[in-house]
Amino acid sequence: MEIKNLVEEILGNVKQMVISTSKNNRPWSATVLFVADKDLNLYFFSTPNRRHSKEISENPFVSGAIAREHTKGLAEQSHRGIQFEGECRLVKSGEVKEAYTLFKKIFPGIGKYHSIEDATKEMYKIKVKSFVLFDTLNFPKDSRRELKWAS
Repeated sequence: MEIKNLVEEILGNVKQMVISTSKNNRPWSATVLFVADKDLNLYFFSTPNRRHSKEISENPFVSGAIAREHTKGLAEQSHRGIQFEGECRLVKSGEVKEAYTLFKKIFPGIGKYHSIEDATKEMYKIKVKSFVLFDTLNFPKDSRRELKWAS
């Protein structure tokens, strides 16, 4: 199976990711809701006063992890997830409508928390440079696969 298809499958079925930022050699991780577009860019909302938002404004390079939920014991099921690295910034005004519509499709209640008018101050886009797939279901002997990506 093609690595890109497996990455797309996980991105389409998982709703939360952990995003990691850093400032002055001090890492920080936060869990956020996200969506992915057809070019595998990742979008999430965060208010400007959050630590990760402040750090992104100073250092746009981020990494993250997205894992499928596991409901059985470690040896009883396959493990699938992805890690990524990329560059993060607030969405530009020309990207807002499409990105917000995509987000609202997955999270219909988003308007209660984040309006489309505030999206250029609260919606972030991660342009992923590479994904690392960890998949013991499709690759049981060597489960790590890398996908260089620059949409």
